[in-house]
Amino acid sequence: MPGLQLTGLAHRVMRLVGAGQAPSAAGPSIGTTGAWADEVADRVLARLAATERRRWDEVADARPEARVLLRRRLAATGSVAAVAELAESWDSWAPEVRAVVLDPIGRSGTAARQTDQTTCGSACLVLLAAAGDPGLAGWLAAGTVPRLGVPPELGAADPAVLARLASLPAAARYGAVQRVVQHRTNARSVLGLPWPAALGTPPWGAAREARFLGLAFRHRLLDDTDTADLAPVLDTVARVVEAGVPLPLYAGGDTSRGWSTAVPRHVVLAVGHGPAGFRVWEPSVGAVVEVSRAELLRGGAPLPALGGWSHLVWAVLPR
Repeated sequence: MPGLQLTGLAHRVMRLVGAGQAPSAAGPSIGTTGAWADEVADRVLARLAATERRRWDEVADARPEARVLLRRRLAATGSVAAVAELAESWDSWAPEVRAVVLDPIGRSGTAARQTDQTTCGSACLVLLAAAGDPGLAGWLAAGTVPRLGVPPELGAADPAVLARLASLPAAARYGAVQRVVQHRTNARSVLGLPWPAALGTPPWGAAREARFLGLAFRHRLLDDTDTADLAPVLDTVARVVEAGVPLPLYAGGDTSRGWSTAVPRHVVLAVGHGPAGFRVWEPSVGAVVEVSRAELLRGGAPLPALGGWSHLVWAVLPR
């Protein structure tokens, strides 16, 4: 007899009492008009005054190899001055640092791994934010603190602490930001009181704190025993990640491994989609792992892309 999954049971109860969940579709522009970062950058460029547009052209045209990164910074901050500041940092960074800032999910390696058994969700949220904000990515990779458009994860930090972290290996900076994000996701998450850190990151806290280029996020309970429910959610995830927006997904086990496993136990970050299925950043190993759509729909078998867990149980999606 197959094991039970508590989020699946909750989903079935909600259906029985008529408490349906929100539709799985994200906003109509995400994944229908190309890359979300490009869409946001184009909107900002269209609003720039003529002098600011000329300054943008000068900075970007002088660094064609960094143009995609500079557009992302413009989308994140709306500021040409912040873009120019990033361009100066780019000129000083070594090639290996540039590679990480361009692609923090693919190139951060083991430095970005979760620091303990409770920070898988925090690790995913840190890389989600860094993928959309080169200011944060530059600090994680090189310890470079931007003067303009300071990432909110660093906004309350003591400058002396940031300076000390800048001299340490990158893993120390990723770990520090994970702790900041975990505090934010867990604060006020149980009727205004803190969610216990030992239980990881609550999905509603993750949705509240998730940050990517102006998007707002929501959380959605999943039931991978109900294909009619899960399949359209996977369609949404595929469309959104194809537009360049990573999405946190929660995984768990079932009662065949004990009741304590039949709840959300791990968080991974969906980062891409192609003919072979989904590409997922797995925070316990700090690497991107592939998983097929059929494997996610089938459930029940331990999957490396889900950190060895067997069921998709919750998703964080754009509103």
